[in-house]
Parts: sequence; C-alpha cells; structure tokens
Amino acid sequence: MKTYLLPLLAASLFSSGCAKPAPEAAAVPEVAPAPAAAPAAAPAPEAAAASATAPASEPASEPPALPEEMRTILGKRAGQKITLTVVHPRHVVLLVQGDKRVLGSNEVALAVDPKEPIAWETTDRQTLETIRGEAFVDLRDDGRFDAATLRPTTLLAAVAEEAEGRHACKAFAAKGAGFSVFCRVESHAVAAARTFGEAPLDRIVNVAAGEHTFFRMELDPGADGVDATVLGYSFGTRGHVVRAEASRLPGEARPTLALLSESRMQPVRMPRFPPPPPHHHHHRLLDSFN
Repeated sequence: MKTYLLPLLAASLFSSGCAKPAPEAAAVPEVAPAPAAAPAAAPAPEAAAASATAPASEPASEPPALPEEMRTILGKRAGQKITLTVVHPRHVVLLVQGDKRVLGSNEVALAVDPKEPIAWETTDRQTLETIRGEAFVDLRDDGRFDAATLRPTTLLAAVAEEAEGRHACKAFAAKGAGFSVFCRVESHAVAAARTFGEAPLDRIVNVAAGEHTFFRMELDPGADGVDATVLGYSFGTRGHVVRAEASRLPGEARPTLALLSESRMQPVRMPRFPPPPPHHHHHRLLDSFN
C-alpha cells in the first residue's frame, strides 16, 4: 500500500457532526420593556482556531527585519539556472519559484531562473512563527552573478491553530485566495495527502528534522469551491488525523478554512503465545542395594 493512502483511510475517524448553533436568547416578558439590542458576542477561542476566513489582502505594516543568521549561497550555473541555497539554522526553509517548491531543515537549495520571481519562507521549528519574503539574484552586465539578496516582506499572522497529541499546526493566508497549513509532528510514521484531485501529493512537501516531521500543505478552493488535505499518524495505540479544508460557497467573496483533528484507539492484534511445554517430573533414582 502506498504511504499517501494511509491518511485517506484514517479520514474515517471524523464524524459528520457540525458545530452546534448558539442557543436562542430567552424570551422577554411582556410586562418588561424591550431592551436595546446587544452587540453580537465574539466567537469563542476554540471556534476561532477551528475556522478562519482569508483576509482580502495582507494588512499594511512595517516589513520584519531579516534574521541575523539567515544567509544565501550561490552555486554553479547550468544554462539559465543558478543554484540558490538559503540557510537559516533551527528553522524550516521553503523556496518557491513557479510550480517548484522545496522544503528543507536549516537550509534548502533550488535551481532558479534569476529573471523569474523567487519566494521564500522561514519557520521557527519550535514556535512555528513564519516570515515570508522574496529573493533576488544580482547579475552583472556580462551575465555573471555576484550575490543573492533576501528581502523579508511579511511576518505572517496565524488565521487558525490546532494542537493535540503529537502534532501542532498553524494556518496562514496565502498570497492568492487560499491558505498555507504548516504542521509539526513528533513522529516519522506520518503521511499526508489531498482528498480531491488526481494528484494526492500535489503542493504537499515535508522534511524530517530530528524526531519531528514538518509538513507544508497548500489549499486553494479554486473553481471547484473546495480543497482539503488530511494528515495521519499513530502514537502508541491511538491514531490521529488532522484535516484542513478550504471552501468557498457561491456568492462568498473569500474562502473559509476549517482546521481540526480527531483521534481514537486503534484495533491492536494481541500476540498469541505458544502454550508452555509440558513439565516433566524427574524422580531421583534410588540407590541400588548391594
């Protein structure tokens, strides 16, 4: 069985129940005057973490400073491609150009075209704090390259968070009308896949670092109106599933993200031990009479 099918099978852990609606307000007695309408209550923290809506655009703010330990290395040139390496210790680094995306721990390398846009993200392995930015390769007039420049653009704010068992996930608004979900799992026996489409591993990258595996999953509801990924792993006798789903109904200006997890005991086959061998009694031989 292919590993990417494991989380799809584990998706049956989820129940089909929906969030319960808020209770209706108590009726006002006829003898009392009608009170003024109260403002709507803010959503509970749990609901805010489980569901989020992509902002129309990233809020205008001062770009973050480039981390001091972050640097670049330019490798050999092959035709129009140059190998760009971005280094950031104790972080997971993502490099993206076009439809190519590579995830690495501490550093990542990608053959890039200097004339095309290059995007990067760096994520703290402990806090999952993420900075997004752009990279530029400086070329001379004769076509040679001097160095690469990293320009941070945004310190991403999480629109949803989920942590349970051996995993922790944060979701961020993507540049388009979608979301990026980043998960850390304290296990190497873990897999993720898409639940829609013919390419289960499309736009899903992962890397192992120490005892953890980090996953980066892109969600874009697009014309179909829905996109989802599922991540599954086991710890002891419990199976865990993390589901991220972006959906947009007709008439909605922006998609909505649901990020949730479920776990349950897994059937464990008890080993069958062979019966113990029969016990033979050895009688001491009597001394013979002379």
